[in-house]
Amino acid sequence: MNTIPALHVQFEGLTSSFRHPLTISGGQISTPMPAYSNILGMISACAGHVVKPKDTKIGFEFHCKSYDHEIERSDRLMVDKKGHLKSHSEGQGIYSRQVYWKPRLDLYLTNTNLKNIFETPISTPCLGRSQDIAWIKFVREIELQQKKNGKIGPTLLPNPKPGLPGLVFRLPEWIDNSKKGYTRKPGAFGMYQAMPSTIDQRYSIERDNLYHPSDSDDADHVIFLYQWLSTND
Repeated sequence: MNTIPALHVQFEGLTSSFRHPLTISGGQISTPMPAYSNILGMISACAGHVVKPKDTKIGFEFHCKSYDHEIERSDRLMVDKKGHLKSHSEGQGIYSRQVYWKPRLDLYLTNTNLKNIFETPISTPCLGRSQDIAWIKFVREIELQQKKNGKIGPTLLPNPKPGLPGLVFRLPEWIDNSKKGYTRKPGAFGMYQAMPSTIDQRYSIERDNLYHPSDSDDADHVIFLYQWLSTND
């Protein structure tokens, strides 16, 4: 079987919240785990520059203890008669935000040259919004051994198939925010199955791009290594 060198980086935090990119108003729902665009943003924050899909392949597992909703205040704005933004006349608003508690992200990257950005990160990584601060537990150089089948933990799988639990979302692969003064440009959209992240259980699976991490004691443990649909070259 094919074996490739990789990095295993583990993040932990107190809270996480990954707002669905197609939900703008109302209560802020969160996907059960980060999208691949969220993870590229985390890596870019650690690197201090934009890390693109062409720079590395990504596999991950995302676990958390529970989830609930919290109430937050928001600063509302309005446009005056001159077309200028100002504080809303009715003051602040209140809205509900879905939050996942005590998250852990196990990240696997095929670009081992990125090791130093996690050992000395430029910016603080976040599991969602800026207040969802994460810290890095360890960075390891490992090997990924390709397998035909195994048991997979909570992750984000493209092209949902029956036999595994989870919710289906339409998400962008990556988001380009490099052009100042313009809105962000989403990359290719795909349909993804987000497995339950609050259930500590692994599921038998057989499909392409499964790999066994060499630092796992469980011989059946596999992760899914994502193949990008497109790259923002």
